[in-house]
Amino acid sequence: MRRNTIVALLTGALLVVVATLWPSAANAQGRRGRVVIMGGFVYSPFFYDPFWGPYPYFGYGAYPIGARPVGDVRVLASPKQAEVYVDGFYAGVVDDFDGTFQRLHPTPGGHTITLHLEGYRTVTQNIYVTPNSTFKLQVTMDRLQPGEQSDPPPLPARPLGQRPGPPPAPPNSPGA
Repeated sequence: MRRNTIVALLTGALLVVVATLWPSAANAQGRRGRVVIMGGFVYSPFFYDPFWGPYPYFGYGAYPIGARPVGDVRVLASPKQAEVYVDGFYAGVVDDFDGTFQRLHPTPGGHTITLHLEGYRTVTQNIYVTPNSTFKLQVTMDRLQPGEQSDPPPLPARPLGQRPGPPPAPPNSPGA
């Protein structure tokens, strides 16, 4: 054989061996760098699947990290332009929370929902939100008669970010 043919065959064989042994990423599902939330559990880049084979920690499930229970409130009210307040804080308008995938997501527990629109009677309802469930709030606001005024929008019970605590002490009077 000629020298050029032998060099060409050896170069081709070397390329096949290098291409076979070259390390490559094995992310068939594309899970790198993403967080998948399934049923309240967080599976980070190190995904556990019981079908991947025997691991020394086989049988351990995922643990909740940062996942907290929330409930949903769907506001089905008319008119759609009414402002929605949750515990005195503005949340949006009714149209933002009435669709199939549009909900309020408050923490579980008791909340006060207020609907306010000028020219309509202000509606306030106390509700109890349970975790992992949807509360449907169905309200039709009544139009006010001539001469009547709407109640003002609610004020928050406490400023945002302030924790509940004892009430402040009264100021000292100068004459006492």
